[in-house]
Amino acid sequence: MEKQMAFTMMLTRGVITAQEKNTAMEAAKLMDENNIGAVAILKDEKLVGIVSERDIVRRVVATGKDPQKTIVAEFMTKNVTTANFEDGLDNIYKMLCTVKFRHLPIMQNGKLVGIASQRDLLYGLKPKDIK
Repeated sequence: MEKQMAFTMMLTRGVITAQEKNTAMEAAKLMDENNIGAVAILKDEKLVGIVSERDIVRRVVATGKDPQKTIVAEFMTKNVTTANFEDGLDNIYKMLCTVKFRHLPIMQNGKLVGIASQRDLLYGLKPKDIK
């Protein structure tokens, strides 16, 4: 687990990552320590999944699985929708307003550079064409 470079569009305070072999408990502690709602799951610097607080509650705890034994690979979202850094704030904002998830990984040149959350956008980002 490591903290990646800060996302320069101020969508996050940095990207917090974990690996597929980490447990649900480790992912939850990482989110708690960093006051975030999701962690990106990387394998060899490639985005392979994402885990949110909601995933841990619904896919681990609510199903009776042991968070200390259940590894991230067993319950992470694998088909991750992403946006490109070049899409710009307005498009990222619009995308997060229309999807069913709250965290959107941001890629640049094939690398993860940030995660935009609905909360980030709510607190500080508003496109010109939305009143």
